[in-house]
Amino acid sequence: MRRLIVIFCVFSFCLLQLKAIGQPTLDTIQWCLKQKPHVFGKLDTRNSFIYNSRIKIFGLKVGLSYGKRLYIGIGYNQIYPYAKATKNFDKQIYYTNDANAVDSAVGKLQLFYFSAQLEYVYYRNKHWQLSIPLQIGVGQTYYKYELAEKKRYIEKFTCLIYEPAVSVEYRFVKWIGVGADVGFRFMFTQSKELNQKFNSPTYAFKFLIYYDEIFKSLFPKSKWSAKL
Repeated sequence: MRRLIVIFCVFSFCLLQLKAIGQPTLDTIQWCLKQKPHVFGKLDTRNSFIYNSRIKIFGLKVGLSYGKRLYIGIGYNQIYPYAKATKNFDKQIYYTNDANAVDSAVGKLQLFYFSAQLEYVYYRNKHWQLSIPLQIGVGQTYYKYELAEKKRYIEKFTCLIYEPAVSVEYRFVKWIGVGADVGFRFMFTQSKELNQKFNSPTYAFKFLIYYDEIFKSLFPKSKWSAKL
């Protein structure tokens, strides 16, 4: 619980600092959208908590950037299935087998969702970048188990996800950097219990490789370099 409080306080403090900087104006957004769009892609792993146990959410995002200040894209996100911590959320499922006896199987908690992403960069210089990424997603959460070599699903709910965050990046050189994200995940389903499980602070520490800059350095005359 102490970790949750600390992360939530850091997230709140960062939001207050960004509010002091000022909100993006309509003119700024219109200027960004007039710039030539460039393709971007991201792979990320975010940490969060369920019942105070840490889990990982894997994400894949693609989209367009405008003026290197406004990023608009879509993504796919799911619980990282191989993390040891996910075993903490296993559920024992009981059923009657062919011999008319009570048997059981282990249900694995699952979450996946498709998201729309919007990220606005407040500040950038040669080394530093400060931005606000925001995700809104739709997906499902459920328990999955196997019975007679077939996959079965129970307690399946459609969910809505809202994930505001703040992000800081530091670029050592043109191609490599590090970063950190702090945010909060709000989940809305018909199940109050699941909402309580998944509503959680999120955080990530990132080692960044700027593949677009590497490609442009290796192939400066390529037509694809102008699109990155």
